[in-house]
Formats: sequence, structure tokens, C-alpha cells
Amino acid sequence: MALDTGAVVTRLPVLAAASLALALASAAWLAPDGHCDTPAAMPHPAPQSARDANAENSRCETCHAEIAGEWRASMHARADTDPVYRRALALEPLAFCRACHAPEADPGADAPAILSALGVACVTCHVTAAGQNAPTLAGTAGGGVAAPHAVLRAQGFATAAACASCHEFDFPTHAPGQRPDRMQSTVSEHATSAYADASCASCHMPLTVSAAASGGRKHRSHLFAASHDAAQLSAAVTVGARRTSALGITLTLAPGQVGHAFPTGDLFRRLVVTAEAVGDDWIVLGEASRALHRRFELREIAPGQTGRHVVGDDRVGVGRPQPLTFDLGEVARGRAIAWRVDYQRVEHPVGTDDSRAVVAASIVVAEGLVPATVSGP
Repeated sequence: MALDTGAVVTRLPVLAAASLALALASAAWLAPDGHCDTPAAMPHPAPQSARDANAENSRCETCHAEIAGEWRASMHARADTDPVYRRALALEPLAFCRACHAPEADPGADAPAILSALGVACVTCHVTAAGQNAPTLAGTAGGGVAAPHAVLRAQGFATAAACASCHEFDFPTHAPGQRPDRMQSTVSEHATSAYADASCASCHMPLTVSAAASGGRKHRSHLFAASHDAAQLSAAVTVGARRTSALGITLTLAPGQVGHAFPTGDLFRRLVVTAEAVGDDWIVLGEASRALHRRFELREIAPGQTGRHVVGDDRVGVGRPQPLTFDLGEVARGRAIAWRVDYQRVEHPVGTDDSRAVVAASIVVAEGLVPATVSGP
């Protein structure tokens, strides 16, 4: 993917720089944002460089308080402290996991508390070059505002390339000589979706108007709305429901406003589709459900070592929409059938029985009611 690297960072004229320096007393020197003719490194797992990440990040937060407040409320900031992740890490304490979840620390051991609390920080994504006074990485839009540091504007930073290294990667272990399966494949899914021409940021970092104190300018939201955002999850799938017999219904799930398979990301996320025959006072007389997710099996890849291998994938957006038929038996005759689609963050599976998985969180993304049929088989 080509980067726009056409111009060189320059300093402000002396008088303008001096007056702005008085307004920002902490600034050692000032430069307008611009392009650099050195290719820009995109964000990547760490350690990023030998730096005081906490101090650097604090300086970012001082000048960008509103955006920093959004980031502090995001899952990026809680990447290493999220309880679900911590329990999963306790089961598989791998440097492979720590590199993305605590990218400012040495992945060979648990991150110190101060770096764990940073999670995926401002400096993780915006300061990717090593050395003192490294430029702040930004997209190509919104230039022309003077800053107390060098700013490198790169076209790639506004594309999926900025997200790829932490949202698309292989399983860390695989059989020698065999191509490993993808542990996460969000970027590849995006490239083949109906939204391939849209950036990740257009959905997960929508433009928002800054507070009046910031001049009412627009900026990209740093809440990184995703698997915890009920509205965004609901928009990701459309559901068609019809009564196909006196005893059951058929549901067809198709992608909605989503640029990748649904769900994507963590290997244990899933949709659970449920149909319930309901009686008086909404008493459930009978039910059936099905989980949609990637399926894995453990295979020996070396003596005494196993690895996961993908053996199935029925998530929404993978292949053509497949109708799901639920036959609830005689209890459904003459009864309405309620249906529901739940998005679930699974902490970990228990064997191959979907009903025994340990579920960390569940959000209803769609639901409805199909009336009873009067007669029929």
C-alpha cells in the first residue's frame, strides 16, 4: 500500500513560532504538520522503542484532553487490564498476547502496572518511529494546524494498514512446513466485504464535533466503538424471519452495515440464534438455538505440543447467507414463536458443546415475533 510521503516537515516563521510558544509554554519548538519523505512505520506490537511511554503519553493527554478522555474510556486503554483478557491470559500466558495488549512493555513478562494501565496508548499508534523528537503520525486529512512537535502525515495511517498488525495475525504455533491458520482475519475480511473502500476509522472512529472549548472542530472519535457498542452491533446484521410450518420458523441472517465477518476479532466471539415457542404470559414452552462462529480442533503439531486448526466457519458474511430452520415440535403448534440474536463474548469454550461455553458478556442485537399459524403440517 503506497504512502503519501511528498513533503518535508518545516518550522513556522520566527514571529509566529515565538508567539505560539508563549501560548504553549511547555513547547520547546513548533512545526506545522506536514509530510515527511521517509516512509512511515504503521502501529505494531511492541516493545515500540526504549522510551518513557508513560511520560510521553501524558504529554499527549495534556494538549489533547478531549480525545484523551475518549481513549481512556475505550477498550484500547483497557487492553491489558480488562478482566476477561486477564483470565484468558492466566490460562495461556503468552508473550504473543502481551505484545498487542501491553505494547509499551516487554512482552516476555507481565507489564509493570504503569504500562499495563496505558494499554494501547496514544504513543502506541501515533509515535511509531524510534528516537528523540520522533514525529507524531497522523492521516493526511486535517492539516494546517501548528503543533509543538513534528507531525508526519501518511496516507496509510488512514487505511486498514494502521490497524492490521494487531487485528490480523496467525496462530503462534503451527505444524512445521504447513501454513498456519489465521487467529484473527479482520483485515482480509474487510478487503472482500461490501465496505472494502471504506476505512476502518469510518465506522470505528466516526467524525465527532469537539467541545466548544476546542473551537468546535471535528475529530475522529477515540472511543473505538466495537463489541461493547449495542447500536453498532445491531446495525451489523439484518434478519429475515418467516413461519415455515406450524412447528417452526426459518431465519436468514445477512450482513448489515459491517465491513467484515460478524462477529470478527477474538476467536471465541459468536452469535447465538434462539427460537422460542411462547404461551400465555410469555411462558417459554419450547426452544432451540444455534451458535454461529469459527470452529476449531486441537491437533498435535509437534511431540507434546498442540495447536488450533480452523475446521468450520458459519459467521455472518462468510459465504452466502444460509437459512436457519428451527423445528420446536408440537408445543409450537398454534403458538407464536419469538426469536433473538445475541452477540456473545465467550471467555473460553468447554469442549465442543456450545451450550457449556463460559460467556463473559451478551448483547441482544436483533429480536422479533412470528405469529402462530392456524393450521398446516
